[in-house]
Amino acid sequence: MADQAEKLRKMVSEKNKDKKKSRVIAFTSGKGGVGKTNIVANVAYLLSSIGKKVIVFDADLGLANIDILLGLKSKYSLIDVIKNGKKMKDIMIKVNDNFQVIPAGSGVEEIANINEPVFSKIKDEMLEITKDTDILLIDTGAGISRKVTFFLKSAEEIVVIATPEPTSIADAYAILKIAYTNYKKENLSIFVNMAKTPQEAENTLNNLNKICKNFLKKEFKNAGFALIDKNLPNAVKQQKPIAQLHPNSTFTISMKKFINKMFKENIKVKENPIARFFASLFGGG
Repeated sequence: MADQAEKLRKMVSEKNKDKKKSRVIAFTSGKGGVGKTNIVANVAYLLSSIGKKVIVFDADLGLANIDILLGLKSKYSLIDVIKNGKKMKDIMIKVNDNFQVIPAGSGVEEIANINEPVFSKIKDEMLEITKDTDILLIDTGAGISRKVTFFLKSAEEIVVIATPEPTSIADAYAILKIAYTNYKKENLSIFVNMAKTPQEAENTLNNLNKICKNFLKKEFKNAGFALIDKNLPNAVKQQKPIAQLHPNSTFTISMKKFINKMFKENIKVKENPIARFFASLFGGG
């Protein structure tokens, strides 16, 4: 009997070992206008292109726009899950075979002001639909409102987006402080967007981490950076990921480097050797 019990324990252990565990990563920022949704959309698109099953949850409740950014037609949204009995799987929009989006719905007061029981329902629904998903990316709203911090508390990993603007750095620090001190999150990373040069990006990261070291006694991981890319507004107008329209653009290369760093993948990066040299000074090679 003891041998049988031991065999059973081993079988259960092996089964649990093989069970896929989805990564849940929240992208957030202290202030709006830092390019967060573009980053999420392109990271998801590139991950899907290498065979990863990806779901993007547009959690910018009340001001959602990832479906618009990707040119998607959404018949239903999160409001139908909350009020009309729809399941999360009913509202998901397919971008390609590996990439789906959960639209939140824009300008809807009921979404912007949802309460704790509704948050719990959303969480239960998310657990159900991510069973066969490799990666769940959560595009939160900006700031530190309750509807933002709910998703930060729930995520295993958090990427805080900052730009070189002083107000963005200050607001990014506020997010890092709350996640680290209030919610005891250790897996926090900083991504610098909209920098003019690699040096400006490096300075931004260093300034932000200096503040964190002074007040939190902690420095956070460098998730990379992206420079201002003249191709990005064009991609937004066409409602397509820049990674799809301009696979060798500066922004796309930055997203590939982010994926290689964060997901231990090896997406091929083709770029100008001189640009690569300067980018490597910031550890982005």
